[in-house]
Amino acid sequence: MVIIVTPRLLSMTTKIVFIERKYWSKDIKMFSIEKVFAEVSRLLPEDGFVSEFVRVPYGNSAVETIRNLISFKKPKADIYHVTGQINYMALVLPARRTVLTVHDLGFLNNGNDGWLRRYVIKKLFLDLPIRRLKYITAVSEATRDDIVATAHCSPDKIRVIENPIQEDYQPSGRAAFNKDRPTILQVGITENKNIPNLIEALKGTCCRLNIIGELSSDLVRVLTEANIDYENAVALDNERMKAAYAEADIVAFCSTFEGFGLPIVEAQAMQTPVITSDLSPMKEVSGGAAYLADPHDAASIREGILRIINDDEFRESITKQGLENVKRFQPAAISKQYQDLYMEMLEVK
Repeated sequence: MVIIVTPRLLSMTTKIVFIERKYWSKDIKMFSIEKVFAEVSRLLPEDGFVSEFVRVPYGNSAVETIRNLISFKKPKADIYHVTGQINYMALVLPARRTVLTVHDLGFLNNGNDGWLRRYVIKKLFLDLPIRRLKYITAVSEATRDDIVATAHCSPDKIRVIENPIQEDYQPSGRAAFNKDRPTILQVGITENKNIPNLIEALKGTCCRLNIIGELSSDLVRVLTEANIDYENAVALDNERMKAAYAEADIVAFCSTFEGFGLPIVEAQAMQTPVITSDLSPMKEVSGGAAYLADPHDAASIREGILRIINDDEFRESITKQGLENVKRFQPAAISKQYQDLYMEMLEVK
């Protein structure tokens, strides 16, 4: 069984089918992958493309992965685009009419997996799809480098197409920066988001922490023990997410690992100063318009937050530079890169 989501019926015969993961969390649809390809699809020329979104019916456990592979019945299309996280679906789609976007290799970083499970995951999610397909995209140079190093493929096989920001992320009427009790916004709660180090960095400060994502009992305990003033929200729609950026005084995105880091750009678009990690790809995505901290050092994160709070000139500078940086990620330009790729694929069918 395949769940078909919001088909977009247009006038021409070139049909793109975007194949998405199953939502496993009520927060998932608000994060990167689903927003990225909704924007890409929306801005494809209406006189040239018809888009359809198909979501696989099962999750990513070992059994569900096999069920997805066995039960998938591909709809008719000119081009199939596997949008991420279900890379293995490339194994049941036409090799020269399928493009796979790889966001990161986080699926290889689970230290609880035994060697056999890691071997199988690497084959299904990376090695076999990369070997089989002609068209692979990565969302950052860092992700491309990881793919090349891990799958031992030519870098020429992977083209980088960065993620777009949503077109309606525009600043409007921000309140003055609250130096007395600034709100720090943290987007995401997975282990790589590095929340314990952010909590350690905020101990004893006057800051209020706003965390977007469903908190585990362990994180609640750490927050309580550290006496952090915090609030928590889950499953925000787009308007409420934009409001969270606009109402924050600082966005903290000090991840230990990312494939891209869309919240950096979203915060910059909403004129909210950012502290992020001095690691790739976050430092490149920020375009230098952020405080770059060592994510493994809570003291470094604390130093950055305090500088943004206390150094008016620095704060205003990175905010202004951030608006310039955002121009790189305008959705029309990113969608055009995918359009060019699709046209290339059609020409060699």
